[in-house]
Amino acid sequence: MVAENPGIPADALCPGAARVNRTRARPTGRIFDIKRFAIHDGPGIRSTVFFTGCPLRCAWCHNPEAFALEARRDACASQVREIGTDTLIRELERDLPYFDRSGGGVTLSGGEPLGQAEFVEALLATCRKRELHTAIDTCGATEPARIEMAGRLADLILYDLKHLDGAAHADWTGSGNTRILENLALLDSLNVEVWIRIPVIPGVNDSPEQAAAFIAFLRATRFRRVSLLPYHRIAGAKYQRLGLPNRMDGVNPPSAADIEIIRARFAAAGFDAHVGG
Repeated sequence: MVAENPGIPADALCPGAARVNRTRARPTGRIFDIKRFAIHDGPGIRSTVFFTGCPLRCAWCHNPEAFALEARRDACASQVREIGTDTLIRELERDLPYFDRSGGGVTLSGGEPLGQAEFVEALLATCRKRELHTAIDTCGATEPARIEMAGRLADLILYDLKHLDGAAHADWTGSGNTRILENLALLDSLNVEVWIRIPVIPGVNDSPEQAAAFIAFLRATRFRRVSLLPYHRIAGAKYQRLGLPNRMDGVNPPSAADIEIIRARFAAAGFDAHVGG
């Protein structure tokens, strides 16, 4: 049997971080990057905040530092920022002119932002008061109450679907997909915009049979926006630098022609299908 959360514990924090969050009146968050001028994390030009921690260990993860930095005492001091809501909002509002002109906003990513639900809730509530469009990129492997909170406060949910077969999902991500599919069903009942994001991984979920399975599954939901995210090898150097095994080493990215075939299948089935974003 595959453990639901193997590897580095998802709740392994930089020394003292959890204690600080419990004792302060206002929660703080742990982030490792803010990417400005992002154009693939929701509509318009966006500022994407990357949170530490993740319950999954996807073999193709392009942000392995999201979980690796939490377990490394030396890296925590220099690369992970513990930040308050007001400070983060001030940094994000520097990009207001770009948000206003492009219809963009703020995206919370990671890692898994809903792993820091208390801080995320406070941040989303502040963004809503300031009329900042917000999106959350989630793997869905979290408590239903956190999904409900995101659906209530965020403007957009970017929801990752990696594989519909539970055993294959566990093999490639370190966790089964039961909770993920249950939370997607919960989102189906909430009044929030949802974009489905499917990483296209050679040898994992890129076959015609997998595309047909995704299409059949999603047809039973209200979700019609699908973003295909082709596997890339950009993160290879990160695995080497962090001393992590790279299961995808030597795997070639899918060709543009292969991705277009998959996109066309979704489009022919009535989905608003995109590559990237």
